Order: sequence, then C-alpha cells, then structure tokens
Amino acid sequence: MAQPKRILVVDDNLPLRVLLTQALEEAGYVAIAAESGEEAMAVARFDPPDLCVVDQHMPGMSGAELIRALRGSTDDRLRSIPAIGLTGYEGAAGDLLDAGAVLSLQKPCREATLLESVRNALADGPKN
Repeated sequence: MAQPKRILVVDDNLPLRVLLTQALEEAGYVAIAAESGEEAMAVARFDPPDLCVVDQHMPGMSGAELIRALRGSTDDRLRSIPAIGLTGYEGAAGDLLDAGAVLSLQKPCREATLLESVRNALADGPKN
C-alpha cells in the first residue's frame, strides 16, 4: 500500500490552518502545518512534502516569496515541490502564479475545490 501524500499547509491564520489540515487529513493525506514562510522552509528542508498549500499574505515571507525560495533552491527535492496558492485579495493570484504556483485559489474556497485541486496538482507533478 502506498504511503499517504504529505501536504504542507502554510497560513498565519490559525483557525484556517486547522480547517485546511483537518480537511486534508480526513481525505487521507498527512497534513503538516506551518504558520510562516520561514517555518515552512525549515520544515521542507528537513523533510520535503509532496505538495504545499500556501497563503499569499503572511507576516515576513509572503506565499509568493516562499514559492520562489522553493523554486530557486539548490536542493532538487525542494525545487520539485508543487504549490497551490491561496489568497483572499484581488490581484494576488497573479503573484502566486508568477512565482511558480500550479494554481491559485480564492479564499474562502470550498473544501471540495481544495481537495480536487490537491489531487490534480499531485497527479500533474511539479511546475518548474
């Protein structure tokens, strides 16, 4: 039996982070939570996830900056992690996509939309 895919959820909003991780875990994924881009980079360097779900607007490193850091890493394991961007702000989707996100979802998004996007991103593989 295949190991469940590991999804790193990066959002500074605790209630949303909890909702996202619970939805992913109920769908059979292993969800790892990080509250900042900096924490997410540390987690990814230690044990790279199969996918990142990343909020755009966070204190410190933004979601787009995190995705650029992953894409620009010298570690092939980090460069190949697909990322889905999340944003509640008009116009921020372009920043996430320009940084290398496979897609960007508008917050709040339906759980079914998130799960379908995760399945598709994992099936399509990384965007380099």
